[in-house]
Amino acid sequence: MESADETDRPAFQPVFENRVRFAETDQQGIVFYGEYFTFQDETVSQFFREIDYSYERMEADGWQVHVVNTELNYRDAAEFGDVLVNELRVAEMGTASITFEYRARRKSDDRLLADGSVTQVAVDLETEEPIAVPDAFREAVAAFQGGLETAD
Repeated sequence: MESADETDRPAFQPVFENRVRFAETDQQGIVFYGEYFTFQDETVSQFFREIDYSYERMEADGWQVHVVNTELNYRDAAEFGDVLVNELRVAEMGTASITFEYRARRKSDDRLLADGSVTQVAVDLETEEPIAVPDAFREAVAAFQGGLETAD
């Protein structure tokens, strides 16, 4: 059941699926914890494509994003061959920052495997100084997932 706070937030969107490869597992036969950061990153990249705002479009518009923080919580183990559904939502957007919330679930039983967040800062492509997240990006996110919180 969702909390009252959760019902006011945009829903998670399933944006990336992957099958666990043998190379992503450790000696115990489960996904090595560091691989979830790669899954998280792939999910953010796919989210950008889903909202029609790829990295290439960012660069053409004169900006890019830099990761400034990432967190992951490990809830259960995934094994070789499992199909993972990676979900994402923009939870908060500040003047220059974008905070994504991430979840990975096993497709066969919908079990939550990992969740967390990643915060990125919009920067000018040439100076690499923080800039305001462009309105076109904000509008693309809102069109894809609905409303979101803003932060200063």
